[in-house]
Amino acid sequence: MSPIPGQEGRGRNILRHRSLPESVHEILRSRILNNELPAGTPLIELNLADEFGVSRTTVRAALRELQAERLIEVQPRRQTIVTRISAEDVTEACYARYVLESVGLADVWETARTALVADMTEAVRVMGLAADKGDLAGIVEADIDLHRLIVQASGHPRLVEMWSTLNGQMGALMRSSLDRQGIDMAEAVLRHTKLINAFRRKDPGVAKAALHDHYLKPSHG
Repeated sequence: MSPIPGQEGRGRNILRHRSLPESVHEILRSRILNNELPAGTPLIELNLADEFGVSRTTVRAALRELQAERLIEVQPRRQTIVTRISAEDVTEACYARYVLESVGLADVWETARTALVADMTEAVRVMGLAADKGDLAGIVEADIDLHRLIVQASGHPRLVEMWSTLNGQMGALMRSSLDRQGIDMAEAVLRHTKLINAFRRKDPGVAKAALHDHYLKPSHG
């Protein structure tokens, strides 16, 4: 079943330039991250198929992607609900990211720092625009872009590859962190700004310590 252009519905007009499962996944992911679908909300295949004008098979494929990202949980009897990852999982993902991003900093600091800071500053600018719109999905994408710059600066493609495997959980991680800490999106942007300020210093040890605090202090952002 194909979506019908011009029909009413929150999702229909967006389902035009990507594959149908990708489009449904992207829309649902944005709703979950922006808390339009809070934790505990049930997701019913038939209702979603009707809203988007697609088959249940398409919806099922989109839900599988959301499950892989830890944004939803399939419970016994096949009930699907929006979920939040545990505090323990948040800590583990943050630690892995910190290790991969920090390991190569000292080796490239003198040659990479100036360009890295400029690129990180642009990523935070984009993050701020997303925060102004109340768009956590946009903040997540900017966060991924910013931290990818750090790990790429190491010059080790295998590190980047390992780091990239964590990206699928970043939306769930940030949504869970914001909920648990009771902070807003502007605060998340501020924390990344503080990280950049540390990277502006000429001491790679200062940058590494700031990265550690960014990820592993209770006020992660």
